Amino acid sequence: MENIKFADLHNHTTASDGLYTPKQLVYHAHTKGLAAIGVTDHDTTYGLNEAEIAGKEYNIEIIPGIEINTQENNMEVHVLGYFIDYHLDWFQEALSRIRTARYDRARKIVDKLVNIYGMDLDFESVKEKAGGRDNVGRPHIARAMIDKGIVKDIPDAFEKYLGENCKAYVKRYKITVREGINLINKAGGVAVLAHPGLIGEDSIVERLVSYGFAGIEAYHSKHTTKQSRKYAKLSADKELIITGGSDCHGEGVPMVGDVVIDYETVNKLRESAKGLSRSFTY
Repeated sequence: MENIKFADLHNHTTASDGLYTPKQLVYHAHTKGLAAIGVTDHDTTYGLNEAEIAGKEYNIEIIPGIEINTQENNMEVHVLGYFIDYHLDWFQEALSRIRTARYDRARKIVDKLVNIYGMDLDFESVKEKAGGRDNVGRPHIARAMIDKGIVKDIPDAFEKYLGENCKAYVKRYKITVREGINLINKAGGVAVLAHPGLIGEDSIVERLVSYGFAGIEAYHSKHTTKQSRKYAKLSADKELIITGGSDCHGEGVPMVGDVVIDYETVNKLRESAKGLSRSFTY
């Protein structure tokens, strides 16, 4: 019987808002018997070099990726990128601008939490949750709030204080979906629409797909079976690549390997990236 290989294409590390270091993530993927994983941190590629070194140690292919947070009108849309050339200087400069805006936003949110609610919270403790890096986001604020006993968990923090309808909310730096796709394509990568089931409106998903995505993340830890089937069919109907991933952020659920896709999907993404690199005008 032929040995079937699997990949988990959506994972986060301590380079953004994950709890595992890149090496720890790769190790856990190894224990699950995966052939490949995508390392797709938010707006950064800091973890890729460590992950690739660990990949050689554990014999797991590391797909260089990213997850870019974009905006469609007032809706947040996440764009996954695979097989990007993350060493490009202009690409890193673009990501740095996004992270700087994210950092400033996080500082403003903490200021609001202190001034509006009188919370015993300081920005330095939030930065510690981000490993001292510039890629500070709302999950890091939530984790600092948990440490202080202000909230019980991350969903609680978002529901009461950090969500869009909360008093401490601060609008994000806006990069459009088309700009996110273009950024990934220009870096030699392929763009995939992340977890469309979390968007909520299929009419919007249909419109987004027309912007130039190479694939749709049909299989995701927060998708129902019905949603996964629906988005897999949409991908097939549009002749797009059907992808999937756990969206692992570390300990607990989902865990790396909880959602997998056939390894052949990795080859499809690779070939699509090669095609883009041959046709894209720089």
